[in-house]
Amino acid sequence: MKLLRNLLTVTAVALLMASGVNAQSTITALDLRGGGVFGHPNATPSSVPAVGTAADPLDWVISYAMLDLDGDGTANDTVNFTVRATGGPGQRAQNQGVDTGFGNLTDVTFSVVGVSGTTTDLGSTIVFDGFTGGAIGGGNFDGAGGSLDRTADINGNAATISTTGNGFAIDDVDFALTPTILYTNSGGTSGSVVARHHDLQFSTVPVPEPSSLALLGLAGLGLGTRRRR
Repeated sequence: MKLLRNLLTVTAVALLMASGVNAQSTITALDLRGGGVFGHPNATPSSVPAVGTAADPLDWVISYAMLDLDGDGTANDTVNFTVRATGGPGQRAQNQGVDTGFGNLTDVTFSVVGVSGTTTDLGSTIVFDGFTGGAIGGGNFDGAGGSLDRTADINGNAATISTTGNGFAIDDVDFALTPTILYTNSGGTSGSVVARHHDLQFSTVPVPEPSSLALLGLAGLGLGTRRRR
């Protein structure tokens, strides 16, 4: 029995060593609009909806480079993924973001699909952990100097934008890690409102070290021997 306990302890230690440390990296304020991805020179989109596209879903296919996803201190990792917006037949990719009609942003959901990539130095598999923030934006550009008054909930967190005169306003919120972002309860009296940008967290699944695999093999051999006895 003592031998069995020792072998189980060795196995547990080996599994911990094999699991490694899960390095994380966040892409902050990823600005997705009709026509492209803005403010992120490390993002190379291979497919984006054109301005004015009305579709469900809307997809932004992106390759994002120069991240440190294996925690080795070198920003040389690239992840490929698609950000998808689903919001019904009225969903549109506008030149300032995504909406479901002027002044409307109800029931638009963002998710990430098609994640692929391994880190450059350690060969760890890259995975999507979830969203940690989102934002609404809106403005007036009619030259009349009207006011902007729009609201929406982002995963249940209230966001408000307001200005007087022509201009654009943004309000962002942070929240606990979640697989999707849902925009609901859009309201207000004047101006536009769009889903403006999002925070995305990625991490890695480390490759087991040879020494850890060897320990697992030895533990398994020992357990097999114990059973035969």
